[in-house]
Amino acid sequence: KRHADALRQVRAALVSDPNRAMAWWEGDEPCKSPWVGVRCEQGNSVTHLDLSQRSLGGDLSPAIAEIESLVELNLSNNYISGQVPAALGAMPRLQVLNLHGNRLGGTLPPELGDSTSLRFIGLQHNLVEGTIPRELALSAALSSLDLTSNRLTGAIPPELGNITGLRELHLGRNRLSGTLPRELAGAIHLQYLRAQGNMLEGTVPDNWGSGFYQMLVVDVSRNFLHGDVPAALALMPALRELWLNHNQIYGTTPAALLAKNIDVLVR
Repeated sequence: KRHADALRQVRAALVSDPNRAMAWWEGDEPCKSPWVGVRCEQGNSVTHLDLSQRSLGGDLSPAIAEIESLVELNLSNNYISGQVPAALGAMPRLQVLNLHGNRLGGTLPPELGDSTSLRFIGLQHNLVEGTIPRELALSAALSSLDLTSNRLTGAIPPELGNITGLRELHLGRNRLSGTLPRELAGAIHLQYLRAQGNMLEGTVPDNWGSGFYQMLVVDVSRNFLHGDVPAALALMPALRELWLNHNQIYGTTPAALLAKNIDVLVR
């Protein structure tokens, strides 16, 4: 019954449901004849809620955190506004948080860093502002963080380099400033690093080459970076794409990079 009550609180906050996806959320057993968007495992435990692409509007109620068995929450591609609830960081089993393509605003709650289970955070294409909380680096299980196309400002927290299991970091098309942190090289399993279309300054860190053993794609184009292209970037053995174009980077592309037969765009 507790899960049913929590789901109805979620429904109450999502005031616009034109396709009536939640219209039949009635009774006390969302798993018996599974409610629309609800998936259950292990008897009566709600483990997945998928209401993506339902044209939902309104806020995301913190009551969602009362479903302690939830593993995946997918509310992507709707019209949900308000803020990301801080209570999401206290959900003990939540692994996938997919809220991309909404109208969420406010700031990112640092409490997301309290999670010991979150592996994927997808908040791209929203209206989130403020800085990236350095507390996110405490989320030890995090594998993918996508904050593309928001209104984020301030620096990229160097502490993100402490997430050793991080494989994807997408920060493009925001209003981030400051420099590219050398400390990101600590995320040794990183494969995709995208920070294009910001206001980043300084040079490309030369220690990235010796730190990123699994890196496939680096895109820091369309910023205000300057200086030379570090030849040490050629030390990344798996690198396939390097995008440095539309910056203030001068000089010739190091021969070691050209010899790798990868996609390199500097100008």
